[in-house]
Amino acid sequence: MTRQPTASRLRVLRTGDPQSMFHYHNPKEILERLGPPWRLLSSSAKTEKSRGVGVLSRVLYLTPGVFCPRATEGCLRVCLGHASGRMTMLQSANARDRRTALYAEDQEHFLDLLRCDLRLLREDARREGMTPAVRLNGTSDIPWETLHGELFAEFDDLEFYDYTKVPSRVRQFLLGRRGLSDFPANYHLTFSHSETNAAEARSLLDEGAGVAVVFWPSLPETYGTFPVVDADKHDARFLDDEQVPTRGGYIVGLRAKGIAREDLSGFVVQRAGEPVYLKRGAAA
Repeated sequence: MTRQPTASRLRVLRTGDPQSMFHYHNPKEILERLGPPWRLLSSSAKTEKSRGVGVLSRVLYLTPGVFCPRATEGCLRVCLGHASGRMTMLQSANARDRRTALYAEDQEHFLDLLRCDLRLLREDARREGMTPAVRLNGTSDIPWETLHGELFAEFDDLEFYDYTKVPSRVRQFLLGRRGLSDFPANYHLTFSHSETNAAEARSLLDEGAGVAVVFWPSLPETYGTFPVVDADKHDARFLDDEQVPTRGGYIVGLRAKGIAREDLSGFVVQRAGEPVYLKRGAAA
């Protein structure tokens, strides 16, 4: 019996990747041209740094923007998913397109592959005596906890972590840490600041969230009144809380890379000063 492909529950959006086939082909056509992927998870220079804190981490890189409902012009343009290092190569763009097209066309097949990769990650980490961790939204913003929540229970010995621009996801995560929601206990979320979400970022900081901000040319020790964690030291964001002396909000500081250093949209903070929205008592 032939298995019928499962339809995507997410709308395919535009991408900022100039080499992506999603500019002129639909997911089915991309799979016909490139074929399906045989692996989904990857490593990177950033995830390799996590070994220094005892974490073996893998990332799922999809086509940037295609599953990012809150993507802004700034982040679409400078996303590391297509604008830095090996990510700029056509071979890498094709690999991201293949994975993304498969998720859009046949989620059952996609999740079968993902489970295989997660089992391999678990075994590799066990062999090396490390904590297995995975970032499923390396270049996407899929609500895994609602669309595929069974993964967190099935792999409850893995640490999942992601960045997101969706405030409601972060609030559910914060409530889960206090036992007030059923958000997966092994899924950590960091909110991503952009040039358009200053009010949301400030509100989440006040609620105790970690908020990622991209700086250039250097990281400040504090930003406004909030401490800054150097997020370039490793990729294991679920360890950030241990670096912050209080349970309050904190800044997850990232240095701009690639063409992001030229960004003037406001997505990249060019100075480590104190913006008005971060000042205590200022209106958001």
